[in-house]
Amino acid sequence: MKLKLEIDIKLNDQLTNEKFINILVTMMSFVKSITSTDSEKWFFSGDSLEDSMNKPAFENGKPSSILEDKKSIDIIESIWAGDNSLTIQHAANINQYILRFNLRKIDHLDLKNTLKSINEILSIFNILALRMDINNYSYHKKQVFPDRLPVGWMLYLNKKITQEQVPMAAQLIHIDNDKNKGTLIISTDHVFDGSNKDDIKKANEIEIQLTALGLLPLIREIYS
Repeated sequence: MKLKLEIDIKLNDQLTNEKFINILVTMMSFVKSITSTDSEKWFFSGDSLEDSMNKPAFENGKPSSILEDKKSIDIIESIWAGDNSLTIQHAANINQYILRFNLRKIDHLDLKNTLKSINEILSIFNILALRMDINNYSYHKKQVFPDRLPVGWMLYLNKKITQEQVPMAAQLIHIDNDKNKGTLIISTDHVFDGSNKDDIKKANEIEIQLTALGLLPLIREIYS
């Protein structure tokens, strides 16, 4: 299966190289937890495979000299290992970034372990929104509203949402820590499948309900 996770975060100040490395390490830790594999070598994206292979970002699980000596951070920075890629993109606003996880080959996904990993991320970053989908739910535009955040399997919003408001959701987890106060909406109590009609229907029902209640943000609102 394919997993896609996008997280919009806001930093307290500019992205230094040290913070950049720490964010990548956190993202790699998530990949390790979800896939149960530990890729010790990650590469920066390049103009070709040969070019990329000459630009290691992590070696033996530690930042490479290329990464440590990096003088500036591009608007979009990506690293990859095997079937997995991680991207940090500077959004339109100052100190706002999009973290993208693309895990293209997962043999088994455990809900409990996935939630544990998501909760760890929610305790580290100031998060504006978080969304996770499986098997290209949003890529194939299965969501109801193309201009609003897709629910997919999981959607975190900085709002308190109750089960009474969204009774069709499988689970709502209220987040209240030093970094975030909001709700993680989980559409299904099994691993969501973006190609399954029943799972798509459930996510769509939640999207319609949230929009009717004025709770599902427009995508542009996240970056304004």
